[in-house]
Amino acid sequence: MRIRFSGTASAIPSAGSGFTSFLVEAGGRLGLVDTGDNPARAVLEAGADPAELAFVALTHRHADHLGAFPALVASLDCLQRSDALEVVAGPAVADDARHLLEFFGLLPAGLSFPLKWVDGWASGEASLELLDGNHSVPTSMVRIREGAAGLLYTADCAFEPALVSANAAGCAVLVHEATCPDARLPAVTGHSSARQAGLAAAAAGVQRLFLCHLDPSAWRGAGDPAEEARSVFAGDVIVTEPGTWYSV
Repeated sequence: MRIRFSGTASAIPSAGSGFTSFLVEAGGRLGLVDTGDNPARAVLEAGADPAELAFVALTHRHADHLGAFPALVASLDCLQRSDALEVVAGPAVADDARHLLEFFGLLPAGLSFPLKWVDGWASGEASLELLDGNHSVPTSMVRIREGAAGLLYTADCAFEPALVSANAAGCAVLVHEATCPDARLPAVTGHSSARQAGLAAAAAGVQRLFLCHLDPSAWRGAGDPAEEARSVFAGDVIVTEPGTWYSV
C-alpha cells in the first residue's frame, strides 16, 4: 500500500501546495481521500487514469475537503466512465455531497456512470473504513489496511489522543493534521498542532507520523513542524510533500 498527496495545506493554500487530499494505491486499485483543488488532474499527475478510480472517501463538509467533488464527477462523466464509483462517506457528508451534485445539475439519471454510496470499501486484502472523528462539524477519520499494513488518517481533528489511539489500532502509520505550531494554536479550535500530533502518535504507539494540513501563514517563521512533533514522539516524522509516493 502507498499514498500520494496532491496537496498538504489547510484551507489556506501555499503557492506550491493545495488543500489536503491524497491518493491511495491498495488492493490493486486506486482511490482518493477527499477532493480538494482539482481531483482529476491530481490523478493524471500521478500517471493514472481518472476513469479508473475505484473509490472516493469524503471526510467532512468543509470546502477544502469536499468542494471539488462535483468537478470530479463532471470530469468522469465527460470521460464517459461507465463503471460505478464507490463514494465512501458518513450519512451527513453523503447528504451534503448529493446536494452539491444537485446544485450543479449532476443528477444520477444524466451521468454516464452510477455513484454507489457506501460506508466502507474493500478489494482483496485491502479495506477502508470510516471512524468517528473530532472536529467542528461531523467528520470521519479514515483507517486503511492491506494485509499487515495499516494507516489512520485523522482528517481535520482537534486534539484527542485517546480517540486517535483507539482508531489507530493495528496501524503502524498515523497521518495527522498539524495546522499550527503549538504556540500559535487558538485556545478554542477544531485543529491540532504538530506537537499534539506527536503526542497522539506516541499514545497510539505507531511507528511513523505523517504531518499534513499545514497552514503556511501560521507556520511562517515558526520553525519546523517535524522538529516540534519529534520533541514528544520518538518514531519517524515526515512532513508530507505533494507529488511524492509514500509506502505504508
